[in-house]
Amino acid sequence: KIMTAYIIFRLAADNAKVLDETVVVSEQAARTVGSAARIRTGDRVPVREMLFGLLLPSGNDAAVALAQHFGARVRERNAKNPPAPLASFVEEMNRQAGRLKLGETRYLDPHGLSRNETSARDLATLAYNAMQIEKFRDYVRTRRHQTNLTDVKGERRAVTWDNTNKLLDIEGYDGIKTGTTTAAGSCLVASGRRGEDHLLITLLGCTSNDSRYADARNLFRYAWRERAARR
Repeated sequence: KIMTAYIIFRLAADNAKVLDETVVVSEQAARTVGSAARIRTGDRVPVREMLFGLLLPSGNDAAVALAQHFGARVRERNAKNPPAPLASFVEEMNRQAGRLKLGETRYLDPHGLSRNETSARDLATLAYNAMQIEKFRDYVRTRRHQTNLTDVKGERRAVTWDNTNKLLDIEGYDGIKTGTTTAAGSCLVASGRRGEDHLLITLLGCTSNDSRYADARNLFRYAWRERAARR
């Protein structure tokens, strides 16, 4: 989902109006299993709002909706028999991985349920590049976001999305993304700041959601102590 957001924020950097576009939620997106933004078939959601649904509650449904919306736009030019928008977006994810030299990464979907392949090193590199984008930083440090969604009948309903990253409750931490699957375990890419010092830490395969936060804080303490000793 970091890569999914990264691609969209790069598009928005070239054209800010991208964030004002409306995503119409497909049945496929709405039925995506796992962690969800609770969007429904036919909902009309601005891109800027759907990104909160992607990055805060880690919505798999939001990931599919965004990938379908942008897939035709990012497909390879002059491609013969171009794939459907969702597949085109995944192809762009892999092209971006190549550009960023993520040699241990391969994407099969925009959310991770299909056992996307990556490494702690590649995730740290991707996170570093994503954190260079101001809007990405703003989103991933947001603890809670409330908005209204418009359904297929034009009726509006209020939703509240809470960030799954519990490190945000602690001063000094400002992102960026959790991840949990049966195959990968509890994972976390975390951003922490102490004065002018900024560190990114990636954890994969933690035994529980709570343990990833304890492990992350211990790693930050160790890193800051080591860096201070070398100054």
